[in-house]
Amino acid sequence: MASDKQRKATTRPASRRGMTRGQIREERRGRSRTRQRRKRSLLMFGGTIFAIIFIAALVVSPDWNREGAAVKGVNTGGHIELDPDDGRGHIDVNAPYSGTYSVVPATSGPHWAGATTSVGIPSPARWGMYTGVLPDEVLVHNLEHGGIGLHYDCETECPEIVKGLNDIIPRDPSQFIMSAYPGLPSKIAITAWRHHLYLDEVDVEEIIRFITEYQDRAPESFQQNQY
Repeated sequence: MASDKQRKATTRPASRRGMTRGQIREERRGRSRTRQRRKRSLLMFGGTIFAIIFIAALVVSPDWNREGAAVKGVNTGGHIELDPDDGRGHIDVNAPYSGTYSVVPATSGPHWAGATTSVGIPSPARWGMYTGVLPDEVLVHNLEHGGIGLHYDCETECPEIVKGLNDIIPRDPSQFIMSAYPGLPSKIAITAWRHHLYLDEVDVEEIIRFITEYQDRAPESFQQNQY
C-alpha cells in the first residue's frame, strides 16, 4: 500500500509536491482567472485597434456610400463634355420642378426624394425597365445615385431599339433605368450624372464606352434599391 501511495505522489509535477488537494484546486482556479484576464485584454486591445483603423479610414476617405464602398465622385473627364451643373436639391414630391433643366433628359438638378411621389413611384425609382414615362424629377435622383439612363423616343413603335437597349442592361439591373422619353432631340438618349449621349440607333460599342466611363460616378453613388 505504501508503494502505491508513493507512485501516486510521484505523478504530481515537482511544483505541486507537498500541496494539498485544496491548494492545487486554488492554484488551478488562479491560473484560469489569469487566462481569462489575458483573453479579455487581448479582445479589448484588438477592438481598440479596429476602431482606430476604422476612424482613420473615415478621416482619410470621408466619402462613402451606404454599402461602405468609397464614392468615386463625378467623372469630369472622359470623352464626352461635362453638362452644366443644375444642382441637386430636393423639391416637394407633390409638385413638379418649376424651373428648366439644361439638358433633355435632365442629368442634374432639383428632384424628388421620397418613398411615394405624385406619379405613384418612389424617387429614386427602382432600377430596371419601365414601359411608361418617368419624369425628370425622378430620373435625376437615380442618376445622382450613380445610375445610367437608357431612353428612347420613336414616332412609331420601335421594338428593335427597345430590345437593343434592354439587352445592354445586365441581369441584375442595379444602376440601370430604362424608359420611354418623349421629346428627345434624337431617337435614343443615354444619360449619367452630368453627361449625356444622343444616338439614332443602338450603337452598343459607344453605349458600353459611355457606361464604363460614367456609371457609378455621381455624388451619391448607391447601387441597391432604396425603397
